Amino acid sequence: MKLYRILLVIMTISCQVIAQNTPNLQKKGTATQLMVNNEPFLMIAGEVHNSSASTIEYMEPLFPKLKKMNLNSVFVTLAWEQFEPEEGVFDYSLVDAIIDNASKNNLKVCLLWFASWKNGESSYAPMWVKKDTKRFFRVKTKEGNEIETLSPFCEATKKADAKAFAQLMQHIKEVDKDQTVILMQPQNEVGMFQDIDYNTISLKLYEQTVPSELINYLKKNKKNLDTYVRDAWSESNFKTQGTWKELFGDTSESKAFFTTWQYATYINFVAKAGREQYNLPMMVNAWIVQKSEDLPGVYPNGGPVSRVMDIWKAAAPDIDIQSPDIYLPNFKEIVAMYHRDDNPLLVPESKAEVGRAYYAFGEHDAICFSPFGIEDAADNFVFTKSYEVLNEVEHLIKDYQGTGNMRAVLQEGSETYNDIYLGDYKIKVMYEKPNKPSFGIIIQSGIDEFIVIGMNMSMYFSSEVKNTIGYIGQVFEGRFENKKWITTRMMNGDETYHNSRLRVFGRTYVTNEDILQTTKKEGEPDAYSPATKQSVVTPGVYKVITYKR
Repeated sequence: MKLYRILLVIMTISCQVIAQNTPNLQKKGTATQLMVNNEPFLMIAGEVHNSSASTIEYMEPLFPKLKKMNLNSVFVTLAWEQFEPEEGVFDYSLVDAIIDNASKNNLKVCLLWFASWKNGESSYAPMWVKKDTKRFFRVKTKEGNEIETLSPFCEATKKADAKAFAQLMQHIKEVDKDQTVILMQPQNEVGMFQDIDYNTISLKLYEQTVPSELINYLKKNKKNLDTYVRDAWSESNFKTQGTWKELFGDTSESKAFFTTWQYATYINFVAKAGREQYNLPMMVNAWIVQKSEDLPGVYPNGGPVSRVMDIWKAAAPDIDIQSPDIYLPNFKEIVAMYHRDDNPLLVPESKAEVGRAYYAFGEHDAICFSPFGIEDAADNFVFTKSYEVLNEVEHLIKDYQGTGNMRAVLQEGSETYNDIYLGDYKIKVMYEKPNKPSFGIIIQSGIDEFIVIGMNMSMYFSSEVKNTIGYIGQVFEGRFENKKWITTRMMNGDETYHNSRLRVFGRTYVTNEDILQTTKKEGEPDAYSPATKQSVVTPGVYKVITYKR
């Protein structure tokens, strides 16, 4: 009996250790961080093209290329049709190859489960699902025609999808001993390109009462609801019982909330089935609203767009993060919509504009930034070097997330400057090269000390303390090696106009015809001797010492 109790204690402790070591999300101040092996992990990432991991032959040479681009993680597709080519018959070869290749190249993985839907369509479902239209029925149009998109109201499809996803998660838990897979995405950019599914089941449910789970969420979060949801609800004077029409009117919003609820509960069912096998963090991504006047169905109706995030939060508690895919130019406005106290920022798809990464990490404590089709940027020297600098300062970003002592700037459109406030100082950031990418992260590392990472800017420091004037005392250009600061140059005189400003030159590389053959020059001062050779600028790192009198 005594031996049994000892064994029981050992097993309990072992289970607790395994649970603690499983990737998870933890709060740190105002930020939420992804924990991997009990350490915060910043996903300096990229998403490969949809078919890049569809065969082992195509995949194998890809991962070393991604590592050379200074990624530490990658978003990779796994299709249901390849994982379960016949019902109940599972092929583990691709998922094993993804894990093996990523592990060999020291890359972490977010696995994208392309199953019932991808981009509002259903092309990644298995043939045995596609062919059986009676068992796995489709979305219907207003005219009564079936389209190729699987209906979110089909219980048979939901259960089949969830069964396969659970099998996948169980297998990952068994084979992924190094925790290469740290995040999962069930489905991709879901939604239908119409106002509602016009099949009989859908229309009957639409006439029924709104689920109590949503009502309770709306009541609890009434003051903080997104204006799109709150305004629609206010039309009924905030009724707390009734049908979708009675609460939200016979409107496009009412149909959108109903459709969103169905997609979210479906995907939550799939995610929960997976988490019961292996409890990894789960995220979903959105084909975002392109224009504010767009009605649901112009964009995929039912997906986790910012205006219905509250519906998703109520319907899908097993989904941790709702994420935007951002190809529009107003990046700063969009990430602000998705970064909420209950929703950390994670950007799974974007243009390969590396300033966006710096802004997401520095201004919004992002967990991840990941351009789509990342292999296309393999020859982008600025992108690769900028990611290298992110790796160099990654420890600082993680340390200062959630503290309020880190900000970021990014030039968009016709902006010429931004004002940043940190501690006792106002920092005026001037974008002085309008045709060049200008961005940076500013960290207050001491009362009168700042670390600046970025390029193509000037910064002016002034005091916010009454009856005092703020000054720049010293400026150092340098780098971090193994988290230790190394000064490569003290900057004064021409380089800072006698400490009147910090001039964020960046690291300048003078190049020949081949950009890969470079001779490094640390910060080229162009105050009185402008560059005469071809050069490429990438982010630099600076330490600024200030004082007040």
